[in-house]
Amino acid sequence: MTDVERGVLRGGGSPFVQCLCAPFVLTYYACFAYALACCAAYFRELARSFGALCCCCCCACWKYTDREWYGENAIGNAKDAAACEWVRVNELSEGAEKPMVLYQGKIEPRDCVQGALGDCWFVAALACLSEHPGAVKKLILNGEASTRGKYRVKLYNGRKKKWEVITVDDYIPVFKGTKRAMYMKPHNNEIWPLIMEKAMAKFLGSYAALDGGFGTWATHALTGDNVFLLKRREEGVWRRHDMKFINPNDLNDKKDRIYHEELKEDILNEKLFNILRQYDRSRSLIAVSKMDKGGESKDLTTGLVSGHLFSVISVRTAGGTFGMGGQKFVKVRNPWATFEWKGAWSDGSKEWQEFPKIAKELGYVNDKNDGVFWMSFADFIKFFNQISICDRNVRGDLMLEFDEEAPICGPMVGCMKGCACFWCACQGIRTIYCGRGGSTETRQAKASCVPCASE
Repeated sequence: MTDVERGVLRGGGSPFVQCLCAPFVLTYYACFAYALACCAAYFRELARSFGALCCCCCCACWKYTDREWYGENAIGNAKDAAACEWVRVNELSEGAEKPMVLYQGKIEPRDCVQGALGDCWFVAALACLSEHPGAVKKLILNGEASTRGKYRVKLYNGRKKKWEVITVDDYIPVFKGTKRAMYMKPHNNEIWPLIMEKAMAKFLGSYAALDGGFGTWATHALTGDNVFLLKRREEGVWRRHDMKFINPNDLNDKKDRIYHEELKEDILNEKLFNILRQYDRSRSLIAVSKMDKGGESKDLTTGLVSGHLFSVISVRTAGGTFGMGGQKFVKVRNPWATFEWKGAWSDGSKEWQEFPKIAKELGYVNDKNDGVFWMSFADFIKFFNQISICDRNVRGDLMLEFDEEAPICGPMVGCMKGCACFWCACQGIRTIYCGRGGSTETRQAKASCVPCASE
């Protein structure tokens, strides 16, 4: 296949060529993303059933164990290694009432719950990515929970400029004497975040290596796309900083040794909201933090945490007329899944009762225990001083989604829903022809052809 043919297949070419080839290109993507994936899911289910039979006969040799990366070597910290034991995911006390599954229902940010490890930089990046289920499924090469307990995860090595496949088993460190996960916590009986955390730990060498890091590097490793920071330089002015590797030619150097190079590109507060909204609408990844010299510390007055990375779920306006004007809002999530903003527009605050129209537009739900909250943009830029953005290529997001707890009809129902959204809701056209391919330049506040899923 020539480069021109590949470009056409990815939605490129002149407008005339795009219109001419669109029916064939869209049919190709629909078949590949849904019909073939549905058949593959049933094939894997047959393999799992056969594996379960083999497991009953020869459990010891059927179950996979990563013998090279285990115990203290995997933990990377003698104190934590002495305080933990290892159990398979199906033995965890969390969600013990049902068998563990890789995905339960829809992939979403609340699936990612940080444990007793300072890896908010990774958990926040993972929560951002979970807003786009296809991007998560693209990383975990197993379609469903593995009967053998063997998982293969793709992560991007920015130094080598290529994707690497990390193989892990489903042994999870738990607090000694219990079966409670020590690090990432499962949401109900869903384990994909635990598998991603373990793969990232192995990628870096140990779980201890996850204690402290950069959200920009995490999103780069999860997507392979361009990432940068916007730092507040002075009151009302932000400046872009691009992520760079320290010793980029040393391929044996630690993977996450990076710095951020400042560019002479200033952005005023008045323009920042519209730029963030453009990135949000184009399904890029956004995370925020307040960095200071004091390290990570809770502010009981505001309900926020300094030195801690939060994921941005949505950037919206509400209360305007015909979609124009209105107040500016940002929806944020704490990876702890608790400890939330206590100011204006926080969960249960008086503003929601005073402005019911805004509450309806934003789909506000009063849940004080999930770590998700709304802030006005004015409060957002007042507290946070650093914004991490990954300008993501969204054209590979089309993936089959189904609930593993309905294995017989799940893939078929997922295929029908996927095809309906692809054709009837124009998801195919929006992703392939309007989907953004990523860029090294800062997006500007201007109208463009972008998906409206976040609306």
